Amino acid sequence: MMSADTKIAELLTELHQLIKQTQEERSRSEHNLLNIQKTHERMQTENKTSPYYRTKLRGLYTTAKADAEAECRW
Repeated sequence: MMSADTKIAELLTELHQLIKQTQEERSRSEHNLLNIQKTHERMQTENKTSPYYRTKLRGLYTTAKADAEAECRW
């Protein structure tokens, strides 16, 4: 039978790993959100919505959505 101290240590190790994984997911998400923001700023500066920007934003939003879903799973 496992002692309480051993069980607590195992649970703390597991919690630590989950926190690290969640932070990695969040960091990747933040990078994509920053790219979305920069793209919107460029569109406003150039005062146009070209097919290039629409395609780029569609891809960025798709990636951000997937990242958010992955983060929720952790």
